[in-house]
Amino acid sequence: MTDQWQVCGLPSFWLSEMVPLERRMPLRSSLELDVAIVGGGYSGLWTALYLSELDPSLKIGIFERETVGYGASGRNGGWVSSIFPVPMAKVSRQYGRMTARNLAKELVETVDEIGSKVADLGIDCAFTKAGKLSLIRNPAQASRSIAEVEEDDEIGNPTSTTILDKKETESYLLATYTTGATFSGACASVQPARLVRGLATALERRGVTIFEDSEVTSIQSGSLRVGSYRVSADKIVVATEGYTGRFSQWRRQLLPLYSMMIATDPLTDAQYEQIGSPPLGLCFADHRNLRIYGQVTSDRRIAFGGRGAPYHWGSIVRKANDVHGPTRDVLQRELIKLLPQLDGIRFVRHWGGPLGVSRDWFPRVVPNQDGKLWRIGGYAGDGVALSNLVARVTARQIVGASDKSAASTVFARQERKWEPEPFRWLGINLGLAVTRLVDELEDRGIEAKRIDKIRRILIGQE
Repeated sequence: MTDQWQVCGLPSFWLSEMVPLERRMPLRSSLELDVAIVGGGYSGLWTALYLSELDPSLKIGIFERETVGYGASGRNGGWVSSIFPVPMAKVSRQYGRMTARNLAKELVETVDEIGSKVADLGIDCAFTKAGKLSLIRNPAQASRSIAEVEEDDEIGNPTSTTILDKKETESYLLATYTTGATFSGACASVQPARLVRGLATALERRGVTIFEDSEVTSIQSGSLRVGSYRVSADKIVVATEGYTGRFSQWRRQLLPLYSMMIATDPLTDAQYEQIGSPPLGLCFADHRNLRIYGQVTSDRRIAFGGRGAPYHWGSIVRKANDVHGPTRDVLQRELIKLLPQLDGIRFVRHWGGPLGVSRDWFPRVVPNQDGKLWRIGGYAGDGVALSNLVARVTARQIVGASDKSAASTVFARQERKWEPEPFRWLGINLGLAVTRLVDELEDRGIEAKRIDKIRRILIGQE
C-alpha cells in the first residue's frame, strides 16, 4: 500500500488529518528583526510565544524550511509528559538532590502550563490529562520499575508515580503478560500537529511573522541567509532539533535518531471493550529498554510508535528515511502481541522521523559568547513538554530576565560532540542491536545487566 504522505505530501497521520493545510508565504525580501527563529516546530513557536509575552514590542520572525509542524512536532506520539531523557538519579548525582527535585517539579508543572496555554489560546488539539500507564511484563521490568519509583521517592520527585498490581492495571488496559504497571498522572496527550499549528495561528494573531518554504542556508551571529535574502537580527534562535546537522558547524552536536509510528482504524465498540475500555487520551508503554509508546486517541484509534530504525551514516536526514518497512512490521507485531484483541485491525498509516539526541542525552540551551545566538534542543523524543520548558528558559535569557530555575542550570551544561564516522554509525547501530538483545533476554527471564551496561555506554546513556 502506498503511504499516504506520498499522496498528500505530508509526513504523518496527524498532519494528514488536517488536510488541506494553508501554506504561508515564503520570505521574498531581506529584512531586519529583533529576534529571528530558525525552525517552525514546538521549540521555535513556544520561544516566540514567551518572548511576545515578556516583551510585546519585539519584532519576531520564524523561518521554516517546509511547513509548520513538518518535523518532529507534527509526527510524535503526542505525549505531554514530565519525562526527562536522563534518570533523575543521575541529575541528582551531578547537580545535587535539590536541583533534581526542583527540575522534576518544573517538568510536572510544564504539563499543566501547556494545558493552560492550550485553553487560553483556544487551540483545539484534544489535550487530555489521562495519565501514563507503563506496563510491567517480565521480572527485569518489575525490578526496573521499583528502582525508578524508589529513586524518585529519594529525591522527592512530585510525579506521583505509583505501582499498580495486576487487577489495578487491568482496570486501565487489558494487555498480555502484564503483572502490574507504574502509573503517573503527570502526563497528558494531544493531537500533536493540531497543537503546533494552533500555536502558529495564535502567534500570528500576536504579530509574529512566520515564513514557510524558507530554507535557512547559513547562520552567523546577527544574520541569516534565506535563499538569496539576508535577515539581520539582534538575536537568533536555532530550534531545528533532529535537522540541526544540516548546518555543518553543528553536525556532531545532535544525532538524528529515527522513531517510527503506526495508526489503526478507530476501534469498534467491541474492540474497545475487549481491551478494557481505556480512558481516551491514555498514554501507555511498558518498561522495556527499546522504548515503545502508545496513545488511545480521542476518536478511539491506537497511535503506536517505537525506536529501533537504523541510524544513517553521516547523520543524513532525508525523506526516504521517514518510512521503514521492517520497523513498521515490528511495530504492528508488537502492538498485536500487546493487545491480541486487535488482531485483524487495519493499520491506516506508517510514518516516522528524526529526533535530536545529544551525546549525553541532556537537553541544552546554548548561547554563543556574544549573546546573539542561541541553539536549543536535544529532547531525545520527550520534546512535546520539554520544548516548552526550554523555550521559557531561552526567552528569559534573551530578554535578560532573572531565571533561578533548576532547568536553566541543567540546560546550561557543557556540550559534548558525537564521535566522527565510522565510530558514530557503528556505535549507535550496535547499541540498537544490543538493546534489542537485552529486551529479548529479559523477556526470556535471563538477567542481562552486564550487557545492558555495554548498551548504555554505546548509545551515550552511561
